[in-house]
Amino acid sequence: MPNIFTDVPTGSMDAERWAATVDFVSAAHGFGAGVARFRLPAGARRRARPLTEGTNMKTAAILRRVRTTNLALVLAVAMLAVACSRASTTAAKTASSNPNVALTVGFTEDQYVLSGAQASLGEYPLNANIVETLATITPDYKVVPALAESWTLIAPNTWRFKIRHGVKFHDGQALNAMAVKVGLFDRLAAMKGGSSLKAGPNSVSVVDESTLDFTPTVTNLRVPEQMVHPEYGVAAPGSDLGKKPVGTGPFRFVEYVPKERIVVERNPDYWGAKAKVAKITFRFYPDASTRRLALQSGEIDAAFEVPRDDVAGLKSNGFQILTSGVGAYDALLLNQHGKPGFDILTDVAVRQAVAMGIDRAKLVSGVLDGLATTDQTMVAPASLAPYTSTITGVTHDPVKAKSMLDAAGWVPGSDGIRVKNGKKLHLVLVSGFPAAEILRPIPTFVQSQLKDIGIDVAITERPDSDSYSAVMDAGDGDMFLEQGNQNDANPGFLPILLYYTGPGSGTPFSYQKLFGPGGKFDQLLAPALSEPDPVRVRQIVANSMNEFIDVDASAVVLAGVYRIYGLRKGIQGFVPHPAFLHVRWDTVSVSG
Repeated sequence: MPNIFTDVPTGSMDAERWAATVDFVSAAHGFGAGVARFRLPAGARRRARPLTEGTNMKTAAILRRVRTTNLALVLAVAMLAVACSRASTTAAKTASSNPNVALTVGFTEDQYVLSGAQASLGEYPLNANIVETLATITPDYKVVPALAESWTLIAPNTWRFKIRHGVKFHDGQALNAMAVKVGLFDRLAAMKGGSSLKAGPNSVSVVDESTLDFTPTVTNLRVPEQMVHPEYGVAAPGSDLGKKPVGTGPFRFVEYVPKERIVVERNPDYWGAKAKVAKITFRFYPDASTRRLALQSGEIDAAFEVPRDDVAGLKSNGFQILTSGVGAYDALLLNQHGKPGFDILTDVAVRQAVAMGIDRAKLVSGVLDGLATTDQTMVAPASLAPYTSTITGVTHDPVKAKSMLDAAGWVPGSDGIRVKNGKKLHLVLVSGFPAAEILRPIPTFVQSQLKDIGIDVAITERPDSDSYSAVMDAGDGDMFLEQGNQNDANPGFLPILLYYTGPGSGTPFSYQKLFGPGGKFDQLLAPALSEPDPVRVRQIVANSMNEFIDVDASAVVLAGVYRIYGLRKGIQGFVPHPAFLHVRWDTVSVSG
């Protein structure tokens, strides 16, 4: 979703263990042939194995027996054996990770905010691992400590954080409770509404050097789950997150060229395991084809958001394709509070017919090449377990969809498009978040599917999130197609952020104005912020999303989305994350 005032939301993950197998084959005339296989931990120092005493004695005996005329041959053979030994050592070193290598990564669009309290250079949406958060999130949406070693709830609404000892910012300042207050919470308090954490100017009390208390301005028992978002990173006091971010992360800032690149280098003083590469250049490629060509040509070593159409071709050419679990979704948001000209979907029966008219299984297996699921949750399935099945979604049923439209007064016209009181059933589909090219060809698939039940769809594509948001702000659309993502560990993150209009929701913005159902949805969701039991929260959110999707048809969830990453051969230790802004780069190494 766009970086609105409440759009907010990693410690160090364990690196994957790996080992390199090196085959050394040596054959010398007169000395026989042999194969030695060594299994070595990556990064271990390799040395050529010296000849054993027995081997030296055997060699000496042979040399004494040979005639002078064969001396040159024997010496040549000996030199060949030494060369093979050296070659084996070189091969072993090549197979290991190279700590001095520089990595180049292709990202999508440069959407950094460079001014004000929401400045996010190096943080969000591309997380360059410069600045770290108090807690972090694993690929299965578990919350684990990072700059905070622990946290506890002091009822009714205060969170006590114990700050990690022995950590320094890149500029040498020590991390302590006061630094967290200044470098995080004071910045959040300056945001409109105090961010979704609801930080106020008096929300933080420094207890001692390593302890602080945070009390939100409204009851919020989801703070630790929300704290994992990269925009909640702790910056060094006095640093500017719009020009030169200074954090505690495994990489430190080198340079930034807007719309072109951001460069980071290994932090040699990092408090956790040191990064395995010396430098990373992140390059921005808004166009997916350009990004893919850069990977194929060797211009970059890894790429975010590989288009599904390119997966098979890249695999056949030896590139690695890694996919995450489901954390994102493709969905149509239906304007149920539309102004004149965009008010057809105020009728829940028409919204439900739209939902029934789309064959998700066909979309996933065909258009999306099986690189997605038919999940209809909008919230990452892992973060709702064991209540994910509460959201049943809508089954494809074009016959019933037509019957519902008939009952709502929309009858087929001579051209097959339905009409009511002389008005055609014409809907405008706006596609554009995060960019129209990422969502193609879903709009034309939806257009074809809905035409089969008598709905005419016009497609408006917006090239980026800003222009998409502008259309939404104006309310100039019936259906808004976007790819959203669960970016923190709070299962209520997206529903509360975008659609909740109940107490504590603040001033409504476009998502709430167009798509928020209010009523029972708000009533079901409201306890999510004040419920202390995280398992109970999952149930609360699942029930509210059942109302939102299954009953109100406020959105038509088309697919659960895998994040697709492409890497050249030799890239190791990369862990695909369902929320791309949580990818860690300190575990990545390069061999060969």
